[in-house]
Amino acid sequence: MTRVLIVGAGLTGCTLAWRLAQEGVATTLLERSEVPGGLIRSGHLGGVLYEPHGSHIFHTEDEEVWKLANAMTPFREYRHRVDIVVEGRILNWPILLSDIDAQSRSEEIKAELEERRGLDAEARAAAADFEEWCLELMGPILYERYIKPYTEKQWGRPAKTLSAQWAPRRVSVRWDNDPYLFADPFQGWPAGPNGYTDLIDGLLESKGVSVQTGVDVTVETLDEHTTGADLVVLTCPLDVFAGHRFGTLDWRGIDVRSVHIPHVEQAQGAMVVNYPGLEYPFIRIHETKHASGQKCEGTVLGFEFTGAPTRYYPIELPENRQLNDRYQNLLRDEIGPERTFFAGRLANYLYIDMDDCMRQALDAAEGEVLPALRGR
Repeated sequence: MTRVLIVGAGLTGCTLAWRLAQEGVATTLLERSEVPGGLIRSGHLGGVLYEPHGSHIFHTEDEEVWKLANAMTPFREYRHRVDIVVEGRILNWPILLSDIDAQSRSEEIKAELEERRGLDAEARAAAADFEEWCLELMGPILYERYIKPYTEKQWGRPAKTLSAQWAPRRVSVRWDNDPYLFADPFQGWPAGPNGYTDLIDGLLESKGVSVQTGVDVTVETLDEHTTGADLVVLTCPLDVFAGHRFGTLDWRGIDVRSVHIPHVEQAQGAMVVNYPGLEYPFIRIHETKHASGQKCEGTVLGFEFTGAPTRYYPIELPENRQLNDRYQNLLRDEIGPERTFFAGRLANYLYIDMDDCMRQALDAAEGEVLPALRGR
């Protein structure tokens, strides 16, 4: 008998099913797509392992999550470095002091940076909009070159209208010239033949976990699937699940168009190269082979375009947060407040990394779902 029904078989839903299986709890995952795994699922093109939805780097401070991921599939050591094209030169992202001399107006830039040394970035994020936060961090010259055009291409709106709350995690000036994007103690990329698909498959191999793909379930049709289920966990977009009853949540989507390049081991100098200039129609190019370590002829480049009707980045505005909260309240009322739970980036309308998705799943299992089952 299925005791827990999970709607959505992305990383959060699969991790939650795995954790419940360790306690002997039977679960069924319902997934709209034809395969589980969501945006992190890897693929092959021309024999080359690649990521159809853009680069995913597993990096975390959470040792429990890191050990769990490695128990599902081995990871190879990989530290993520990103290039960026500025004034026709390939430089490092984040901004390095050692790259300033390679640019025009370098003395002006150094003076602007020196004025801002010691900025409390975290404190500023609570008070400033995104543009103001960046200007306070680096000054106008670097902001106009590295940040503003890229950000406005990515989000499709003026940078000043965006929240600064996520900026400290994504924008920085490296005074120590550390070229790597992440400082987390645990970092890597799956070492198996199928990339992140091996992670998903490992989570779903547990006894008592059942997956049904190609199932487009909504709150109106949920009863057709909940026979025998004690609890329901939603990891899906709630506006879609509720039939857009209160309107549609805003997301910023991307479209990655992948091309197989034969007879070339690697086609660029880093896994990701950012193209902030408005003269480029795409915002970055991905090349998975830098992380996978795969040895084969040819490579795959993924050109990332913005504005697609996909759910990658939530638009962090108060009205959107309120709308998602309203959907959560509605679904608790209609499904049952004591048997309805939410987990993951889609159901909670959050931009979170892979380790956070897995952590939310573990916390939901241990802090909500398992106690609720024990109380029945």
